[in-house]
Amino acid sequence: MQDVGLRLAWYALVAAALGGCFPQQAGPRLQHFDWSAPQVGAPAPLFELQAIDGTRVRLQDLLGDKPTVLQLGSHSCPVYRYRRFGMAALHEKYKDRVNFLIVYTLEAHPAGAKSPYADGEWLTWWNRFGGVRIPQSASSEARRAQARLSHEVLRIAYPMAADGMDNRVWKAYGAASSPAFVIDRNGHVALRQVWLDPTGIAQALDRLLTDQ
Repeated sequence: MQDVGLRLAWYALVAAALGGCFPQQAGPRLQHFDWSAPQVGAPAPLFELQAIDGTRVRLQDLLGDKPTVLQLGSHSCPVYRYRRFGMAALHEKYKDRVNFLIVYTLEAHPAGAKSPYADGEWLTWWNRFGGVRIPQSASSEARRAQARLSHEVLRIAYPMAADGMDNRVWKAYGAASSPAFVIDRNGHVALRQVWLDPTGIAQALDRLLTDQ
């Protein structure tokens, strides 16, 4: 238990140090999120995808007895990578009472290809500094392989599935780089974030778990 506490304290310290380096608002490149992502109180769009272990994942199977934290993102997004520390601490705290799932999407900042958020290639300073060069996946198999690699490299402890090549789930949830949603037991959106923020997710979970 002492080791877990020290690890969580380290995660929290790193997350706090990095927290101010990343955006909090949608900004001009993500203005569409306000109207394209499901609103708070609306039903969360259901989906069925292939998990990185080869099984099928259906959102509807996660609903009912627990709230669900749904995260979307790709390894080329710095927010997705660096906020994993706060998400790891969040999962450790709530894993017995909350479902967690990541949907791996198209790359936000692919090397050698156009970013979905820009007119051309957009590697970002973080990726250049860290040597992150990830091509845009050309097939569902390649996307799942990249998702498995990301899951392993970042030591993510909860399930991950890969979006299809039609990017249907990414579009249904606002077509953003690293958004997150809290979905209540009835399948309705309790929180939506254009940028993943573990602190806000924890506050939403505390409200939901207190009301049960």
